[in-house]
Amino acid sequence: MDPTRIASMALLVQHRHSDGSWGTLEPRPAHHDPADHDPERHWGEGQLYVCARCDEQVRIGPADQPPGHDTV
Repeated sequence: MDPTRIASMALLVQHRHSDGSWGTLEPRPAHHDPADHDPERHWGEGQLYVCARCDEQVRIGPADQPPGHDTV
């Protein structure tokens, strides 16, 4: 069990829109296959969050990942 991964599931991720309102970014997998149901497979890769209102995307992941490392 990865305590860091469990803690990140409780995060509220938001960003500010140009009109001053806040948009909530929700986790979204890049693709879906049967292996996606294995949580241990993706613990070190980060998570893609997307704003439902404007489609802004943010990836949150481990600090030791190289910049530009695209896993999602």
